[in-house]
Amino acid sequence: MKLITEQEASEILRCSAEKIKRLRLSGRLAYIPGRPVMIDEADLLAFIEASKIRAPTSSGNAPEGKPKLSAEAWARLAVLKPKRAPRSSKKPANR
Repeated sequence: MKLITEQEASEILRCSAEKIKRLRLSGRLAYIPGRPVMIDEADLLAFIEASKIRAPTSSGNAPEGKPKLSAEAWARLAVLKPKRAPRSSKKPANR
């Protein structure tokens, strides 16, 4: 077990010591209280591993049985507004 300080942890993560403190106090990063606060290097590595964003697998199956959409199809559904039917140019007849 190798213990490191908040400053050393911040250098590993390339962030501020204040961010390490916020991570500790929010319960996302385990630590040993004291003066100075110590962090087990294994806990820091576990935090890093848990924070990674994984790319979706190329198995072709979307989660929950939803069909996999191409980027173009997704953009049409999520971003672009569906085309409206053209309005009739007929004016109501005056009676």
